[in-house]
Amino acid sequence: MSIAATPMNPIRRTLTIAALALAALVTSTVIGAATSTNGARAADPTLDKTVGAIEAFYAKIGDFKADFQQEVKRAHIARPLKKSGYVYFSKPGKMRWDYTQPDKVYYVSDGDVLWSYEVATKQAIKMGIKDSDLYDSLKFLFGQGDLRASFDAKLGPSKDGLQALVLVPRAGQQNYKSLTLWVKLDTGEVARTELVDPLDNISTITFSGASYGKLKPEGFQFKPPKGATIQDLTKALDGMAPGEGPPKTP
Repeated sequence: MSIAATPMNPIRRTLTIAALALAALVTSTVIGAATSTNGARAADPTLDKTVGAIEAFYAKIGDFKADFQQEVKRAHIARPLKKSGYVYFSKPGKMRWDYTQPDKVYYVSDGDVLWSYEVATKQAIKMGIKDSDLYDSLKFLFGQGDLRASFDAKLGPSKDGLQALVLVPRAGQQNYKSLTLWVKLDTGEVARTELVDPLDNISTITFSGASYGKLKPEGFQFKPPKGATIQDLTKALDGMAPGEGPPKTP
């Protein structure tokens, strides 16, 4: 299984969705200052208020963990794909997704290297983030880049106490069409994200049971279990020795 074959094959798409959804959720600089299509500061006071609420809430957040439910509606398949598990994030760029249903899959990044590991197949894939074509989409995770120059932000509908904030990437972005944050109006916390990919597949991730205590840094390290098949897409092997099992919880 290779993630280098096409820009949006399943593994690459999943990694993109995971990274973008979580980065948007917990990095206050994702929104920065909302911009209009001509690059000027948006004049809509409701938009500014929504953006300000997100910034204020997440400016004080360093670590994050929550349960998540993911539903993927595929453009040409009637039945949606449903997944669930646990998600962890630690600024400025460490993240981890533990999928527990329907299959156990791990996505773990220490900020430099991104691993995926499928328990059933014992297959591990290692990516150097900065060497991948995802880096332009994800570099704000590492304190680089300026998403204010990359996104047009606008308000979407409001429903059930949530306000939609729609982020549309400007020219050059091929991994997704839009990313929508559903924000709690009373706190600025993001409760749900919705990503539309180039094939019009829609991935919706809903978070629950969020907590913001300090996480263990070793939870963002990964060593392939013994017997795993390893596909290393970095430029050079780092000599990492096999471990005894899945990554430890942060």
